[in-house]
Amino acid sequence: MRPAEGFDLGGGQDVCLLLHGLSGSPAEVRPVGEALAKAGMRSVGLLLPGHGTRPEDLFAKTRFDLLEAAEDALRGLAGARRTYLCGLSAGALLAIHLAATVPGIRALALLAPAVAFSHATWLFTEVLGRLPVAPRVLLPKGARDVAAGDDREQVAQAYTAVPLSWGRELRLLAASARKLAPQVRAPSLILSGGRDRTVSVAGARRLALRLGSPKPVGMRVFPASGHLLPLDGDSREVCDEVVRFFSGGN
Repeated sequence: MRPAEGFDLGGGQDVCLLLHGLSGSPAEVRPVGEALAKAGMRSVGLLLPGHGTRPEDLFAKTRFDLLEAAEDALRGLAGARRTYLCGLSAGALLAIHLAATVPGIRALALLAPAVAFSHATWLFTEVLGRLPVAPRVLLPKGARDVAAGDDREQVAQAYTAVPLSWGRELRLLAASARKLAPQVRAPSLILSGGRDRTVSVAGARRLALRLGSPKPVGMRVFPASGHLLPLDGDSREVCDEVVRFFSGGN
């Protein structure tokens, strides 16, 4: 796999930091970034530590490394007129942390937020992720993250395996995001895929009730899409939904 890269698109006065998921890359959220840039907003896609090369590079990383990188990237965007956040899966958990602890976030979009898990990911986080000691073992990823029957998953430049130790890291990252959710004061949008085999749509609905946003949290499910919403069959509509939300006075 060729090394993945971050992106910096557009040049508007407003900026959105986009955060990809565990074992993924900025390519997962690039369609949203391109749509926002076309609408006049600067869009910055961060390559998280341990990603974009080989899965073994995640052995030496923890959730704290991802949080620190996200915080550093956000600080690097200081000076923008308005700052927005968009996160996919574990990236949505990072966005919740930032929105809850850093003042001045204008709005955030959470795509398939990994606050509750389903299928093999539930086993990975809630069973294997509770082992007292996690050996340096790579586990193959299971079900497809894209419902559309084409090669879009290759576009994501995602790993096909993930360290066993990240079952615990992902579970604890989700738990802390759930705890911090009431501290989020920015308007929020949650988008989920009805055919998601990685995270629970019911968990996303519970998150919508838990967030401390001043306005009712927008929630939409795309029935034909899987976990990687920006790359699936409803990609254009997903991107348009985020652009509308960020442009609609938020």
